[in-house]
Amino acid sequence: MRLFTPEAMREADRKAVERGYPSLLLMEWAGMKAARVYLELFGKAPALVLAGKGNNGGDGLVLARHLLLEGVGVRVYAAGGQTGDALLALQALLAHGVEVRPLEEASFREGEVMVDALFGIGLQRPIEGAYAELIDRINGLGCPVLALDVPSGLCADTGRVLGKAVKAACTATFIALKPGLLTLDGPDHCGEVSVHDLDIAPEGRSLKEFNAN
Repeated sequence: MRLFTPEAMREADRKAVERGYPSLLLMEWAGMKAARVYLELFGKAPALVLAGKGNNGGDGLVLARHLLLEGVGVRVYAAGGQTGDALLALQALLAHGVEVRPLEEASFREGEVMVDALFGIGLQRPIEGAYAELIDRINGLGCPVLALDVPSGLCADTGRVLGKAVKAACTATFIALKPGLLTLDGPDHCGEVSVHDLDIAPEGRSLKEFNAN
């Protein structure tokens, strides 16, 4: 099992793009793999996706689109300010008629499974203010949480909680394990960890099409 620091992970992403793997396609594949994890663990239970403005949030937006294609009820709350691939992921989701509401309006319904796509492996600063309050709300709900790549607020390098961190039931991480998933506070926040390679699949394929091959 490979173990990559966030710095090594960014280098791996850079080399993949140099080899001709478009970064948007890597995000598409990450979201598709995470959606498959969701379906395997939670079936058609309705999903509440919380997406940050960066690439981790973009992965969550792709996941939401694929869950929608599989007939799962999806509600999405997202931070503003998406750029690059995350913005394209947002636009693709909106094109499917999903209403994406501001993150500060996030509400929770009984029976939903939460997808944590707020902060990824690049987080270095302590979480404070509205995000800290949101994470407290998440942890106080007692609902199952699927974290993408790393639970938000957990340092992917060290496993230290940066102020506040989501306590996930399971974490779908991409390409390789990160040290923070295994050390210090990591095991108490990650739940069951699964690792997923990011291969290439044509955009627009649903999980049903993927699983048929």
